Amino acid sequence: MSVTIKDVLNLIGGELKDDEDSSKRFRDFIAQEKWGTDQYEEWLQECINQGKGPHDPYNRAFQDLVVTLGRRLGFDVEYGKYAAKPGKTEYDGLWKRKTGETIILEVKTSTWPLGSIAQLGKYVEDFSKREGHEHVYGLYVIGSGDVKPLTEQILGSKYKDTMRIIQYEDVISLLRLREELEPIIGEEQAILKTQNLLFPVESINIGNILKIILEIAEARSTKEEEKEEEGIEEKEEAEELPWTKAELLGYLDECTPYQKALLAALVQTDEEPVPKKKLLYLMNQIAEKNPKIEIEKKINGYGIAGARAGFKMRRKPLKKEDIIDSEWVEEVGDYVYRIKPQYKNTVTEWVKKQGFL
Repeated sequence: MSVTIKDVLNLIGGELKDDEDSSKRFRDFIAQEKWGTDQYEEWLQECINQGKGPHDPYNRAFQDLVVTLGRRLGFDVEYGKYAAKPGKTEYDGLWKRKTGETIILEVKTSTWPLGSIAQLGKYVEDFSKREGHEHVYGLYVIGSGDVKPLTEQILGSKYKDTMRIIQYEDVISLLRLREELEPIIGEEQAILKTQNLLFPVESINIGNILKIILEIAEARSTKEEEKEEEGIEEKEEAEELPWTKAELLGYLDECTPYQKALLAALVQTDEEPVPKKKLLYLMNQIAEKNPKIEIEKKINGYGIAGARAGFKMRRKPLKKEDIIDSEWVEEVGDYVYRIKPQYKNTVTEWVKKQGFL
């Protein structure tokens, strides 16, 4: 049975107020790593359905949930105030990159009523002056309602280059995209590419927008190709060349966490080729016993497909062959995997050097 926002509010007294223990306890609870994207989506929808006014605890919970999602997108986050005081810069929350670029959040469960965008614009200006950082932007995160009037208001203002709008469903989609890309291109690049979608892009040069779209499309399409080809031995192209030991070791040094877990599992298994189900079990065991691999969530079949897609993306420009064989075995009723015999010793040597054996 899933935990509801109503359950959590009841446990902390039913209210969320600025600078009180109840809000800290609520924020600590929702920020726990054990909560998945589906849970956050359910909570946000519950807040929209149950919220009855600006000071309603569900509206305040919605605000804190949105701020918390920033952490899952790779930002440092800062929770804001529920009730702004006149004359003070008291935003709903902050998402901040390690490099300093900052997004000031204005979170609304509904587009009605919605006042002037001047308040968020002033928050952006004041924060930029105070911090001495020019890359400060405003972002409206909306729960429900027609965003067209708000969009038109921004387009007709001086803030059109520093302010954006996103609906909460799209924040969830962005989080899922980050999770999908991570096994393919690694955590750092997955965070960078998804975060880039939130920052204003100089739109006169269409190439800037196109570059972001193409980078993500390439990663996703490579993963789909890998999923389609899973279990089918690819017909090797003439230009796919074997690896020298030095080349392969250099290639392995750039592995993502999921790729490290995959290779470590393949060299440690006592069954070769290893069925997918057992491979997943081994990968999760290895990730749990080796915190430096930096995989905190359970690995599923998408993790294997993503890891292999990432390998493919990196080896294609080098015109090198795959180091892993896979095929569907009818008697097993599953896909099976193994490291190609000619590369087994080199991969095993690399895994030992990483401390995964």
